Amino acid sequence: MRKYETIIVIDSLLKSEEIDAIISKYERFISANGGHIESIERWGKKRLAYEIKKRQYGYYILIRFDGPPTMIKPLEREYRLNESLLRYKTLLMTKTAIEALEAKGLAPSREAVEKPQETVPVVEATVESVPEVPAAEVEELNAEKPAEEPEK
Repeated sequence: MRKYETIIVIDSLLKSEEIDAIISKYERFISANGGHIESIERWGKKRLAYEIKKRQYGYYILIRFDGPPTMIKPLEREYRLNESLLRYKTLLMTKTAIEALEAKGLAPSREAVEKPQETVPVVEATVESVPEVPAAEVEELNAEKPAEEPEK
């Protein structure tokens, strides 16, 4: 199974129930065709860089999933058949992209997927005070920066 991410832009004039129905439709499609959804991020309504189908705004959704390579072509065919979608893009995630997501904590690490979850005791963290920087050092740092030229 390979890791993919797909971004779809839905017509923003649709009601929230209709947007939810579209998202759940593709969620079911991926699951029914041998895929496993890792995460769904709703980026929300954003202004488009240029008009698409006479629309200035779109509702952005990012879906990360695992799936067989044979599933992508039928998935994109489903995207094309839906007139409520303004744009879509499906990408195969590279190894470096997966590692970057794991480092940020946005994707489950390989060890977490392979090993069962263990219970970890909760430990309260204490906040240490931040040492103050002497005023002389601050003035030295400010003196080293070149003065900005005023705009004409």
